[in-house]
Amino acid sequence: MMSGDDNDKPEDAADELDMDAADAVDTVEESPDAVVEEAAPAVSELEQARIEAGENRDRYLRAAAELSNFRKRTVKMRSETRDDTLRDVLLQIGPMLDNFRRALAQEADDIVVFRQGIEIIFKQFNEILSSYGLVEIDTDGQAFDPNLHEAMVQMPSAEHPPGTVIQEMEKGYMLNDRVVRPARVIVSTAAIENEAGEGDTGGIDSDGTDSGDQQDDGKA
Repeated sequence: MMSGDDNDKPEDAADELDMDAADAVDTVEESPDAVVEEAAPAVSELEQARIEAGENRDRYLRAAAELSNFRKRTVKMRSETRDDTLRDVLLQIGPMLDNFRRALAQEADDIVVFRQGIEIIFKQFNEILSSYGLVEIDTDGQAFDPNLHEAMVQMPSAEHPPGTVIQEMEKGYMLNDRVVRPARVIVSTAAIENEAGEGDTGGIDSDGTDSGDQQDDGKA
């Protein structure tokens, strides 16, 4: 014989199943909107990233175009500056060339007058070079400096300390503290000591005779 509680169980179970099914249907119906709401922030961030990427690309292209234009302007300015400088030099050299033509056109037998004309032109030319900052490198009696001088010959000397410039072969020049061309020079070395203990400058005495010949004459 069944109790009252046992008779209620099938009906209660059926009601619970119906309620669960209804909840499941409601959940399924509501889930698409919920998914969209949850995905909305991610979609918004992606779209913002795309916008920023586009803006960055535009900025890069503008910067690249500006750099290219800057380089072109720089090349053009350098070319114009070089042309302007060359034009200024030629304008100053023009009068000097005119003086050369006048000097060559004269039929003067006096060499002194001709030399004076050449000296005037030479002075004028040096003044033009100096106006552009070109200066001669000092060499007379200076200590040899490899940054300023180029040693062409080394010569024993009893009159100068070793490493002294004793003669200039070609002028050197500097432009705004930069060496354009080093001066080509003869540099002194230590004098060779002979048997008498005197400095020998290579066998040639001050009178132009060979010291070795004098010694041979003495022995004879």
